Amino acid sequence: MSGDAATLIGLWAVAYLIGAMPMSYLLARALGGIDLRQHGSGNVGASNFASQMGKKWWLPIAAIDMGRGAGPVLIGQYALGLSDMAWWLVLTPLFTILGNNWSPFLRFTGGRSVGAWAGGILGIAPLFFVAGLVLYVLGWRVTRRSAEWMLVVMIALPLLALAWPERWLLVGAKEQLAVFAAGGAVLILAKRLVSNGQSAPADVPWGTVMLNRLLRDRDIANREEWLARTAEYRDDGL
Repeated sequence: MSGDAATLIGLWAVAYLIGAMPMSYLLARALGGIDLRQHGSGNVGASNFASQMGKKWWLPIAAIDMGRGAGPVLIGQYALGLSDMAWWLVLTPLFTILGNNWSPFLRFTGGRSVGAWAGGILGIAPLFFVAGLVLYVLGWRVTRRSAEWMLVVMIALPLLALAWPERWLLVGAKEQLAVFAAGGAVLILAKRLVSNGQSAPADVPWGTVMLNRLLRDRDIANREEWLARTAEYRDDGL
């Protein structure tokens, strides 16, 4: 095994461990004494953290999550000199996403990793990240549906990446950006579908549950009803 290959594998391992550290969960425990698994949606990601700790935490926690996605790929490109292995280097944030989605520190549960995915895009192509953010914000302002519009963005960005000017990339080529964008989206959507292993509601058809998870990242369509239901499940020990 060449030195660069060994370095790359080490970087992937570090990226996985960085992702596996449940930052939103740890910060909620440290700053508010809150176990995110027992509050709000029950998710341990940035969205539930901000909903429990206050909107002022949106930017800091988003910056942490995006830094976890961007940091390893930028370190590989500029500090470790792995630019000649760009096809493999752009996969690095996928390991961050894997660690965050299925953290060994939380019994292989975790968040949804949208922040880490966005951070990976930021590290590879900052202007492309801005374009994706603008697309998401505009869509959200019109629809006010975050999860559904994020699904649209996750489908659109791999396709848009293929038309992105390569001179605007920091790492790799546009095909590599498209591969990362598609791979990250697949992992996020897989986590939506399997959730954190909890059983589907007995009173909702399985197909409807899967469709709601895919489109809305929850088991039923109504958000307020879902938050009340998850709280009821926790109280009943289910």
